[in-house]
Amino acid sequence: FLDGVKQSTSKGDAGYHESLVHPCMFMHADPKNVAIIGGGEGATLREVLKHDTVEKCTMVEIDELMVTTSRKYLKEWSDCSDIVGSEEWCVDDPRADVRYEDAVAWFIDRFGEGVDEKEKKFDEDDYKPFDVIIMDALDPQVNIPFAEVLYKQPTFLQAVYDSLSEQGVIVMQLGDAPYISDPHDTIGRHENRAIITSHLLRMGFQSVHVYEEKHSDFDESWTYLVAMKDYTSRSLWYSNAAEIEVAIHKRIKHTHSGKSPLRFFDGATMMTYQTPHKAQEVVYCRNKPMPAGCDEATHGFSKSRPNVPISSFEVKTSQVGDHAGRGVFANVDIPKGAHIGAEQSANSINVAPTTYDIIQTLAEEHDLADLDAVLEYLWGYGFDSNLYGETSVVVDSTILTFVNHGCNGTYNAATVTSTVTEMTAGAEEFNEEFFINDPYDLVVARHLPHNQNSGDVALRDIKAGEEILNNYLDFSTDEEDWKDYVRNLRNQCLGKVVGSITNVERGGLPSMKVWRDGK
Repeated sequence: FLDGVKQSTSKGDAGYHESLVHPCMFMHADPKNVAIIGGGEGATLREVLKHDTVEKCTMVEIDELMVTTSRKYLKEWSDCSDIVGSEEWCVDDPRADVRYEDAVAWFIDRFGEGVDEKEKKFDEDDYKPFDVIIMDALDPQVNIPFAEVLYKQPTFLQAVYDSLSEQGVIVMQLGDAPYISDPHDTIGRHENRAIITSHLLRMGFQSVHVYEEKHSDFDESWTYLVAMKDYTSRSLWYSNAAEIEVAIHKRIKHTHSGKSPLRFFDGATMMTYQTPHKAQEVVYCRNKPMPAGCDEATHGFSKSRPNVPISSFEVKTSQVGDHAGRGVFANVDIPKGAHIGAEQSANSINVAPTTYDIIQTLAEEHDLADLDAVLEYLWGYGFDSNLYGETSVVVDSTILTFVNHGCNGTYNAATVTSTVTEMTAGAEEFNEEFFINDPYDLVVARHLPHNQNSGDVALRDIKAGEEILNNYLDFSTDEEDWKDYVRNLRNQCLGKVVGSITNVERGGLPSMKVWRDGK
């Protein structure tokens, strides 16, 4: 206990500290320089030092008495004797740099606004950017002045943001988790949690996630927040259990005893953190004004919207032009706002970012017909998505995979409602915001697979006999592809080229051949 507030227990030590440290550490591919704000018992430091990539861990703790008392009476919390290459007391590890200072002043003095290169008065290492920062300080619900400074002072938080490397990640514990009956955090005792989340978003973190752990022995489930400076880091957040296990095997140091160095965290545990709890979503949606996506019309498959089943469509020769090949046509009238084939949308083929990367790498290294056919299929019929950070590919497994692009804004169905067309988009004017999702959207975070596969909605009344058309620009996900994508769609609409599948079916050069020659 510290000032009457429970900080940690022997039963909940691993559950709390491992769930605080390791998710964020594995969100960085190679964390070498790490900072801890607080962490007086030494257990957070202990967990960081288990990563063999770490070259230095700076722990800024204002209360030296807390550290020395913990060493005497809570030895297990700061015991690194079983970690190969470490010391009996974690603070004595050569990679540990423990500063008994006010963390607020420490960060502002080194990374705050106005700190000039010429005026640097501390060791050069103090100004080296951190790959990961772990904020293991007071609960935001504690009503004392220092907690107010930690969670409400934008000057301090901006200095923390500026101290992170380009791929930097920060994690913090945010106290007891909300109940489904709670008001939004802006009201009541969780106000500091709402304020710090708002500050982090304003500072520019591109992907922010909340997760809970109920095995910390705090009587309530505990909430953590992790924020990433670079959007692509979320691909590591959504690693599957096997990928996490491989990362643990490669990175976590061995023990002298031969026992597992991790008592609580593993791949399966990490996957439970990837989807926010239902109560988090409900409380998030109680904000005023209501966040986008919380209303019934867009939150899930709305019962208020009619669904036109796949059986109400047919495939025949497209009417949009010679470049298009096949197309999908409605056999019945479709009202504006209706779902299109929602009953089959969950059956899409999803190729995860890591899987897609492996396929492309193998195809680049080996000229194999079967592998080429897989990529030709994905490129011809699939669409890119960056919901998981890096590019994944989704292929509709129904006849809706033959839906064509609506040239010059003539599209009538979509999953998003972009107004940019191939004719109005500038091929040289890539707008990154158009392709990066809201960094903190608990509705999307809870329903990622369905958001990626939710199918189209009619943008206007569609008459029987009309062709269903999408805006293919909605399927471009990165700057590297943007210019070619816009130009290709524009040329198709002008009748200068045909689509990739139509091209192959007419005896043209396969996309794989063009791609490999380009490589």
